[in-house]
Amino acid sequence: MLTQRHCLPCFVDDISQAAEFLCQDEARRETVLRLCLRRLSESLDFSQPPSYHITDLHRTLKRALGLRVPFCEQRKRLNEIGMEIAAELREAGSRLQGFPRFRHFASWALAANALDSRSAGTGYGFRPAAAKEYLSSYLAKGLGVDQLEALFERASGAERILYLHDNVGELALDAAFIEELKRSSGQVISALRGGAITSDATMEDGLAVGLQGISDRLILAGPDTLGISFREISPELTEELERASLVLAKGQANYYVLSEYRRQIRGEVFCLFSTKCDPVAHHFGLRGKQLLAVFLSRED
Repeated sequence: MLTQRHCLPCFVDDISQAAEFLCQDEARRETVLRLCLRRLSESLDFSQPPSYHITDLHRTLKRALGLRVPFCEQRKRLNEIGMEIAAELREAGSRLQGFPRFRHFASWALAANALDSRSAGTGYGFRPAAAKEYLSSYLAKGLGVDQLEALFERASGAERILYLHDNVGELALDAAFIEELKRSSGQVISALRGGAITSDATMEDGLAVGLQGISDRLILAGPDTLGISFREISPELTEELERASLVLAKGQANYYVLSEYRRQIRGEVFCLFSTKCDPVAHHFGLRGKQLLAVFLSRED
């Protein structure tokens, strides 16, 4: 999916929220916002995915405020809460078998994508302690597109699965889902960002939740980008995209990019994410915030 005019208000609102949370000095905040909006006006390119512009805006914000890891405490707390929820889910899942067990872990990993404090409606001030209740309410609404049973069939026996992670918090639930995937598939490779930006999970976050003891290999997808970027893709991710028989992608930012570059990917591509805007939801005949579990065809 490429940038549309409908994306512009979201760009502005997102960076405004971030600046307000990260900078308490009003005068400095206004200066930083002017810098970010000037950058957007100079670099706006409707032939690129929206995530490329959001990445650029947040990099501008990071540089202006001198931050290496924005939202550091919030990121750490969300990972801790994610691990607590994942422990409860493992206990509940141990009593299940077959597809119900698979669906249990997959649906919770999917719902956890809605914890994105940046733009999913929870806001930067979201209380992590309310996370499980929030996810439960999201799951109760059901899935807008539900192809989890087809994923269950395709994942079984898959030789090599590439898992493209999205945010902190949900990362621990991804780990529980990967444990389930490995019960019937071959290798699972986890791709994480090389630097912190908003709530996207980094290699450090993966290590913090113990992902290195679950996935067969952790690789860097690239630098501090929102979702993966084909402009800044790492050699390791390029190689894995060529080798994987199945790519599992979390998050709307990854959907943006993969839907544009689908024909360049050899294996099957399955997206699990919460829609954050109508332009994306409309593509699936839906409106508003929806949970989607869907294969991407090469014709999309």
